[in-house]
Amino acid sequence: MSQAAGIVAEMTKAFETANVEMFAIGLPEARVIAATSAVMRKWNCTREELVGKQLVKFGTGPLSARHLTEDTPYGPVQKVEVTYVPPLGTTRSIRFTPQNLTDDGQNVVMLIGQHASLEEAEEAIQNERRLSLALRSGGYAAWDHDYRTSESYNSPELYDLLGFERGMSHLTFNTFNDLVHPDDRDRTLDDQIKSAPFGSDMFQTRYRVKNAQGNYVWLESIAGVIRSPVDGKPVKCVGLSRNISEQMAALEKMQASERILKRSQRAARLGSFTVNVETGHSRLSTEMIALIGMEDAIVQPNLVVFEKMIEPADREKFREAIELAKHGQNSPVFEIGYKTLVEGELNYFEVKIEADRNSHNLVDQIFGTCQCITERKLLERKFMQAQKMEAVGQLTGGVAHDFNNLLMVVLGNLQLVEQLVKDDERVLKRINAAYEAAERGSELTKRMLAFSRQQTLQNRNLDVNTLLTRMHGILGHAVGATVNLSIIPADELWPIRADATMLETAILNLCINARDAMKPKGGDLTVETFNRTLDEAAAADMEDVPPGDYVEIAVTDTGCGIPAENIEKVFQPFFTTKGPEAGSGLGLSMIYGFVKQSGGHIKIYSELGHGTTMRIYLPRLRTAADEATVSMPEAATQIQPSAAATAAPEPMPAAVSVRRPTVLVVEDNPSVRDVAAAMIEDMGYDVIIASSGAEGLQAIEDRPEINLVLSDVIMAGGMNGPEMAQRALSVRPELKVLFMSGYAPGSLRQMQQELPNAIDLVNKPFTRNDLTEKVKRALAA
Repeated sequence: MSQAAGIVAEMTKAFETANVEMFAIGLPEARVIAATSAVMRKWNCTREELVGKQLVKFGTGPLSARHLTEDTPYGPVQKVEVTYVPPLGTTRSIRFTPQNLTDDGQNVVMLIGQHASLEEAEEAIQNERRLSLALRSGGYAAWDHDYRTSESYNSPELYDLLGFERGMSHLTFNTFNDLVHPDDRDRTLDDQIKSAPFGSDMFQTRYRVKNAQGNYVWLESIAGVIRSPVDGKPVKCVGLSRNISEQMAALEKMQASERILKRSQRAARLGSFTVNVETGHSRLSTEMIALIGMEDAIVQPNLVVFEKMIEPADREKFREAIELAKHGQNSPVFEIGYKTLVEGELNYFEVKIEADRNSHNLVDQIFGTCQCITERKLLERKFMQAQKMEAVGQLTGGVAHDFNNLLMVVLGNLQLVEQLVKDDERVLKRINAAYEAAERGSELTKRMLAFSRQQTLQNRNLDVNTLLTRMHGILGHAVGATVNLSIIPADELWPIRADATMLETAILNLCINARDAMKPKGGDLTVETFNRTLDEAAAADMEDVPPGDYVEIAVTDTGCGIPAENIEKVFQPFFTTKGPEAGSGLGLSMIYGFVKQSGGHIKIYSELGHGTTMRIYLPRLRTAADEATVSMPEAATQIQPSAAATAAPEPMPAAVSVRRPTVLVVEDNPSVRDVAAAMIEDMGYDVIIASSGAEGLQAIEDRPEINLVLSDVIMAGGMNGPEMAQRALSVRPELKVLFMSGYAPGSLRQMQQELPNAIDLVNKPFTRNDLTEKVKRALAA
């Protein structure tokens, strides 16, 4: 019996009239043969959705039941709970009292519930309608899918979203996934539901779906999953979808604008921060975090962390600007200095802090910008230094010229008076003393003229190696027995054009200064020569030096070193750290003026407690033979092609798989280490990094694939570069080693006598071309 008849039909009419919730279940199929309107109103469903459906085990279908025992004042009572899961909405349940009867030979169970309130049922229906209207107003389309029966329900709005004809049978949960863009397949709801852990019942995703016109539109889908209480597998999925193409287009534009803004801020080195006035919560922008060197921090830094980096002298100024902004006053632009927490480098920000007001004109947020002006400050400092040196040079030159005239009068008159009193020994003694003092004054004016670049130079073609060989004896006597003097000339050194006497004086003065820096114990002094080609990057680091070929003269000592604050002052006239009786303070000033007047440059590299290297760069002299050598290949190419060019090309050999060389970079300065590693990676080599000699030695022992070690010379941690290299070579004699330092190469052999002489050095600061040439040469050695 699939429909009510006989007694069951009469009882259904009675319960219908009484507005009582009732089901009639035919046995043994457990199929619904009758139901009253009270049930349908309560569940907001149609008769077709209930009558004729089979009642299954609880939780395994849209219409399920289970037996319950309900405690009452009269004792426990057996009940049957029927649960209905509609296509959309929440699960609904009603508890019934079962009554067994037989109707025309058919066993029937009458499930009798409570008297239903018509008003409550109408209210539930109205709520369902309101929800449906709200969903349509928000642009949402409803759908559901039954995993057991593979049946899908789509609301008419879903077809409208994709431009399909309403009610098309081929649009199901599975075929919908086939319309998803290939790049978004991993974001489908089906994929998320299947891979979600047990207990995950709510899902949300965005993906592109192909519509009826063949175009992709963005959809946002939200779904809830009903799972089996037995095995946790999804039983039913109910969801909502809406078209968000306009929102995604706006989001893409906003993200593009953000990318442009970030690139602009990165190029301008501009960071920003915000502070909530009420809560005090602060936030730093990504660029701001990168500028203060904390992009790798595990915990996101805030304004409190940044304030600790600010120099004490500027910290109060920064805090005052924040407080003024809280009261609505925008501060003018000001500068602050700060030190990064990791490297401790001093940098500078130009800061602007403003108050943000809400619709009620109240300050609710503070916005600040910080532009890094460290490079500008360094350029300003260099410019000011150059201006100061130029001004001092002009003043010194003018004084020297006037003083020379006065000395000429003094010396001339002393000579004349000497002829008048040549028989009076007492007077002659006084005249000679005055004459010697005037001569010393004349030497001072020569040095002052040299600094001001107004001296007359007797330039001629020079071979610096020959000049140093001739000076070896003089330098040895000048530095004394406590100093080990070494002169290391370069092979095939280029010629220069300079004043030989002034160059000899400059080298002698540098050696004497090195001797004084190594007193009283003495030490090692090395004078070396090199051929150097300065590219634009290297030349830009020097003052008024064009790119080109130069001869370098390096004087290296193992003395006390020069403090960083004094390096910019050493070339100033009359500046000296020695006592008043030890010198005039014009020695380095004279050298500076002579080198600049000769078209070159002088540079200092020093480390306290380790020593100093003074480098003189003088322009290469190009002879007629040099010019012919440079132009010869081009001319030859224009006249006649080579035999190799006219010959038929040979077939290329088959590619052979060769393992890339591996370079170990050992450097205790993180910035230098990162730059060196990046340069080597650009050469096509594999890179391993270490921050100390001990860490580098461990890597050499553990990693047999290392072909070359590029190491700093002076490093913290108890083991310097040469010591690490000596230990490494004792373990692996075939290992190639290349040092990087501001020292000249000869000083390395003094630090570690047991190292092979073939070990080369790349000078800091090095260019990419410098490092590439040195690394390739070291690997090929």
